[in-house]
Amino acid sequence: MGIPVFPPRFDSDLLKPFYDGLAQGELRLSACSECGKFHWYPPEVLPCHPEAELVWKPVSSEGVVYTFTTIERSLLPGDHRDEVPFTVVLVASKDTPHLRVPGLFISDDGSEPQCDMSVRLRPVQVGDYWLPAFEPIAA
Repeated sequence: MGIPVFPPRFDSDLLKPFYDGLAQGELRLSACSECGKFHWYPPEVLPCHPEAELVWKPVSSEGVVYTFTTIERSLLPGDHRDEVPFTVVLVASKDTPHLRVPGLFISDDGSEPQCDMSVRLRPVQVGDYWLPAFEPIAA
């Protein structure tokens, strides 16, 4: 499997804490400072308390695969043929089962992803940035 080499764009600092957490091996998700409700994808204005601040909190790095897809042909600009195929998973953390966080599926033993498969965060460094990636947890 490949790893897409396409750095995240930071047009704003909204997602920077997510990527900072990955660099430290943590899965951080955004939450309302008022009521603590987690939100993913992080909104610029919180629907629960529009006047509240967005805070980033570490959550369990373990979860389950909600769904997945394998990318066979890259649609990214430039030549990315060497980076495909790769598999993208949506993962529900144990702490936030109602949210689905995207990431790459990586497996050292060649196992394939399955819905409801137990996985853990294993961020992948690509150049000077980190990507969210998840590996299977041995049964």
